[in-house]
Amino acid sequence: MQQGITILLINLSNTTGYNVTLQNDINVSLGKRPDLEKRSSFTHRLRKAVSWLGRKPASNTRRREEYHLTAKDGDLQSKTMLLNGAPLELGDAGSIPAMDPVLVAVDSPVQIAPTSIAFVVLPKFEAKACS
Repeated sequence: MQQGITILLINLSNTTGYNVTLQNDINVSLGKRPDLEKRSSFTHRLRKAVSWLGRKPASNTRRREEYHLTAKDGDLQSKTMLLNGAPLELGDAGSIPAMDPVLVAVDSPVQIAPTSIAFVVLPKFEAKACS
């Protein structure tokens, strides 16, 4: 079993994507940061939604696992969900598909697209409440 924490992010906005910076309680200053921003242009959202697909950091970088769920073609009534851009479909015998994460540098912001759900796994995250 892997140690760490998992964070669930749900973006209910139809038009706005977010960059979320994560830090542990060792960094006590949680004031407003000018580098955190909200953007809503279509091209920016599209770029954010697809830029992380298949990207893996160098092997010497600390990494986190991200699982992003979105509706196919952005249609909230779609019967097909996408996990990290790939359709989640049962196999021929009803088997569950592989659910591979996207590996991202642990210190980079989490990019969450409009109307999406993200599970972010931070391995070896130090939190007093978890000890």
